Amino acid sequence: MSIEISGQGLVHQQTMPVTEPLHATAMTPPAVSGQNENAAVDSSVRITVSLSPLGKELSLTSQQASKIERDKDIDDSSLPDGIKEILKRIRDLKEQIQQKLMELQRIQANDTLSEAQKKQELERVQAELTSLNGALSSAHAMLNKVMDDIELGGEARMEVGDLLMK
Repeated sequence: MSIEISGQGLVHQQTMPVTEPLHATAMTPPAVSGQNENAAVDSSVRITVSLSPLGKELSLTSQQASKIERDKDIDDSSLPDGIKEILKRIRDLKEQIQQKLMELQRIQANDTLSEAQKKQELERVQAELTSLNGALSSAHAMLNKVMDDIELGGEARMEVGDLLMK
């Protein structure tokens, strides 16, 4: 990781090895003795942080990391990259549909909502589900078209089917 701090004509750059994930938070610069607490912060100070590939990998969120793990079997397959991307998209859509179905159940079980509120929330989620199901159908159609266009063989099609069922 490389950090550069500049301001008031000074530039300081430092490169540091990173061996574990970083958790950044916003900070207010500490007050300097003799500085008026109501004084404005010097906006000419600029901080630039550049992460190495290892630093970027370590900074992945747990959701991104689990998605990478979830799709490892697709990435490890011998299928063409275009088909791999469509398979990942199909998994994303299936996951989103499952989340919306769970949201529907939560809304139906929520006794704190009025009937009108419940109806409105249910209609909203159902519309989102309709959209997601349409996108899933389109992704399946695109997958079939790509497999036909590149004349994907029977064994590779079986591999696609296996990956779709996971």
